[in-house]
Amino acid sequence: VRILDFYCVRLGRPGVDCYCQHESGAAVLQLQFLINEGALVSASSDDTLHLWNLRQKRPAILHSLKFNRERITYCHLPFQSKWLYVGTERGNTHIVNIESFILSGYVIMWNKAIELSTKTHPGPVVHLSDSPRDEGKVSMLSYSHFCFARF
Repeated sequence: VRILDFYCVRLGRPGVDCYCQHESGAAVLQLQFLINEGALVSASSDDTLHLWNLRQKRPAILHSLKFNRERITYCHLPFQSKWLYVGTERGNTHIVNIESFILSGYVIMWNKAIELSTKTHPGPVVHLSDSPRDEGKVSMLSYSHFCFARF
């Protein structure tokens, strides 16, 4: 018999805690805080992005954006950027304007992001990150089949 002790750590100060739930009841895949903006983006399992206003006593959804043709797998919001990068199961990356919460129309297609010599589909996007060389730019795409792309 193995006994494990679990501890709950509460961060913040009294009155800071809040509870939010999507009306659809869909599971939350990822959260992205808009630093110093009092806002939060949630990606849910029903392929919807929600922009939450956290500056009021009871948080509320300001905007929602439903993806109909592709399933959301990962989101990345660079620090102080107005562009949210949304990776999908098909390996593409869509770009959402965080201020208007509308798709920009610009899509990084998987076959344009990887080397031309690679003919096979790399799988879903599992990670997006900032460029270590160019501040404010996203340059690393990571796919499920161990393929990395820089753009």
